[in-house]
Amino acid sequence: MKRASSSLGLGLVLAIVSTSGGCFWATTKSEGETMRKDITGLTTRLDTKEKALDDQISQLQKVLEDATKLLKRNSADLGADVDGLRADVRTANGLVTAVNNSVNELKTELNAQKARIDALEAKLGELESGKPSAASSADDLWRLGSQAFDAARYNEAVDIFKRLATTYPTHDRADDAIYFRGQAHGKLKEWDKAIGVYQQLSQKFPDSSYTDDGLYFAALAAQQIKQCTEARSYLATLKSKFGSKSNVTKEAASLDAELKKDAKNKSKCAG
Repeated sequence: MKRASSSLGLGLVLAIVSTSGGCFWATTKSEGETMRKDITGLTTRLDTKEKALDDQISQLQKVLEDATKLLKRNSADLGADVDGLRADVRTANGLVTAVNNSVNELKTELNAQKARIDALEAKLGELESGKPSAASSADDLWRLGSQAFDAARYNEAVDIFKRLATTYPTHDRADDAIYFRGQAHGKLKEWDKAIGVYQQLSQKFPDSSYTDDGLYFAALAAQQIKQCTEARSYLATLKSKFGSKSNVTKEAASLDAELKKDAKNKSKCAG
């Protein structure tokens, strides 16, 4: 629940996003390079371990095969040496079993490491594409939504912020996501949708630091569709609930005076 300082409109929005999310592109590029190095290093180490164990198994299996062949070929004449050969075979069998156990353990470790690599690859793809994956966390969605908003990809921002608020309704960024979804609808001039989102913010997060801003922007959106009475009701709620504590008190008072003045002007107020 991070709050902007004072300016409104695009300036307010960009300031909020900037202070809350940091330098998204720089962070993305740095994270991507780090993940790429991690993935390359993990893959190299795992390939080396797997090849070394395969070589050991092949050597031990060859020893076992040679000993078994020799035992079969010479068992009639070897006499006391047969017991020694049998002991060698048992030893070789034990070594093969031990190595097989080690291989199984390594395979379990390899599977875990490959799962980690897959996760890193998915994360890297997300960072490079700027779009969320199925496993995106709330923080991932906030960063990607903010990136999309900053780049004026407002339809993408709407979808990402909606997913954040829906999937992680108790996350600290949930109210932020609803507010900026409303802002994105406003940028798209989707006034009815913007109003609906701001109403959702007020209902779900009445004590959010963005709720007063949401009421103000709901009034602005209602003004755009000539619903002056509705717009004034949002401003009345803002004044009643927040009074002078809101950072948009002056702007709300000015807008209310304008709406009151235009109330009988049908070209500006249809209702």
